[in-house]
Amino acid sequence: MDNDFLKELEYLGVTARIKRLSESLFYNIKELYRYADIDIEPSWHLVLLTLKHKNSVTMYELSQILNISKPAITKMIKKMQDMNYVLIYSDSNDSRKKVVELSDKAKKELPRFEQIWSAGQRAVKQILESNPNFMSALDEFELQHDNISFSERAIKNLQDEKYEFNR
Repeated sequence: MDNDFLKELEYLGVTARIKRLSESLFYNIKELYRYADIDIEPSWHLVLLTLKHKNSVTMYELSQILNISKPAITKMIKKMQDMNYVLIYSDSNDSRKKVVELSDKAKKELPRFEQIWSAGQRAVKQILESNPNFMSALDEFELQHDNISFSERAIKNLQDEKYEFNR
């Protein structure tokens, strides 16, 4: 894009650019899945890979591992269960806890999914070839945001400027 208003905004446009890029990648992953004739959602790979390595986890553990809210995990897992990719059952020690594990269908399809994810990973590496510091810069951005969030920083900036709120 030659005339990209979000780029012109510089730092003021960062969140919108990140969202735009995320949505574009999400759409492209869906295109890849359509090409490969697989019926999973782009975000499911995180759950599938976690369950591959851990065999079974509670919904709470999954939300902690992936740093995704419990309601979002619950919604995702329910859809995955409806598509027969995961099994959900109550924990034998505490029936309030729901345990998730891969279904036989998921175990069977996992090698094919991993081949597709590998091709996607190579595509990301190709995109980032000219910017080898991107991943470390992203790590640093996330770390800085985790230490002091965007809103905390902006509020502090307003306080430093003695901003008066008109309510």
